[in-house]
Amino acid sequence: MNPSLKEESPLGTYADRNGNFRSEYQIGTRLVWVVCRHHTGCQQCADKAEALLHDIWAAMPDAVAMAEDYSRTVIPEFWRQHDMSQREGARLAVWGITIVPSTGEATFDISMNFDFDFDSPTFSKDDVRKETPILLPDLPDPHYVFVARSSSGLLTVLSGHG
Repeated sequence: MNPSLKEESPLGTYADRNGNFRSEYQIGTRLVWVVCRHHTGCQQCADKAEALLHDIWAAMPDAVAMAEDYSRTVIPEFWRQHDMSQREGARLAVWGITIVPSTGEATFDISMNFDFDFDSPTFSKDDVRKETPILLPDLPDPHYVFVARSSSGLLTVLSGHG
């Protein structure tokens, strides 16, 4: 996917509690918020965000991996049960990205991957004959991790809940 804000119109713009304007876009299944201190519909900030978007988008897999590492410290029993199962796939996904064009920073909002099959039975890795189906736990609600990307590309876990 080659993400672009130019191909999308903002879903809306609103003022946040810090006095910034946030223009909300949707690219695929992800929401992207562009934060601006200038004015509603600021083209300068949209253009700067567009210039940053490719590198930010490319950082998503590393951000999700970092969020999973953090999540494993918060909900170890959830991960233990999933690690013991035969089911493969990412349990977490990026839901939204906040881009601050003036600083070049971005924040990834990471939570449950709705494309992962949490609902149907699977089997333990030890159950080679697949005789005893098991159900995997869902992520606790709420469970999310925020990962920041600096202007130099450094990723850091900001916070999580779960």
